[in-house]
Amino acid sequence: MRGIEGIEQTINGLETDAIEIERIVIGLLRTVELIHKPDPAGALFFAPSNQWSELSGQEQQKQRDALRKYQRWYTVAHRYVREYAPERVDEFNHCYFGDTQGNYGVIDYIKLERLQRSRNKSRIIDDFWRVFEIQRSILLSVSDVLGIERINLRELISSDFIDREIGEADCLCRMGHPRAAGVLAGVALERQLKTLCDRYGLEYQKKDAVEHLVQRLYENDCLDLTQLRTIRHLAEIREKCDHASDVTGDEVGELIERLREFMRQSFPTEPLQPQDTIA
Repeated sequence: MRGIEGIEQTINGLETDAIEIERIVIGLLRTVELIHKPDPAGALFFAPSNQWSELSGQEQQKQRDALRKYQRWYTVAHRYVREYAPERVDEFNHCYFGDTQGNYGVIDYIKLERLQRSRNKSRIIDDFWRVFEIQRSILLSVSDVLGIERINLRELISSDFIDREIGEADCLCRMGHPRAAGVLAGVALERQLKTLCDRYGLEYQKKDAVEHLVQRLYENDCLDLTQLRTIRHLAEIREKCDHASDVTGDEVGELIERLREFMRQSFPTEPLQPQDTIA
């Protein structure tokens, strides 16, 4: 978890750097002059004909600053995109280099070496902003990927815990201790419902019991009516184990088996089939 949080902090820092890079480059594009370069006599094709003028000492310093900041930004950002969003890495790279078809990359707007088709500074700045924004958006999407990984890791830990609790409850039940087994299975049921709340982004209190959790999941369409009734039935068996009510080994066995089935649906190893419902 700490590693994921560290990556997210780095990405947030890179976005702050990107804002500064954008400010410097746009300032540079606004101040450097564009000079029209006439087409060669007899030319039958339209080619970019506006070149950037020679930079002043102050403009050179701004360019150097922007180039260093962007190269660092790109190097670090590229690593995260390649690692966590590999399907977007080609698009990310294309926004750096541009191509030979007249599409310029971010680096072209910093180096100011390629000819421009237009002398319209607003259009040039918009083109730079658009291509850099694509890169920034791709990098920021890594945070969403990390959020999914965080949920998956939390669910994996919860799944192991729940599976272990159910296994111990089953052993206790087979050894003739149904009441203790039912209490342990109830702990697993509560943990499973909290894990589902985490998955669907539903808030709950640490002290919330099964009834509150299952009702919240049902109200947010995370469970259907059949599942709601089944879980309430299992909770009733668990309540018997907490009090002086008589509880049988068969009832606790039902609690354990249905809990296993509910867990299989909640943490499937393969896509659920239509018949995979608890009832």
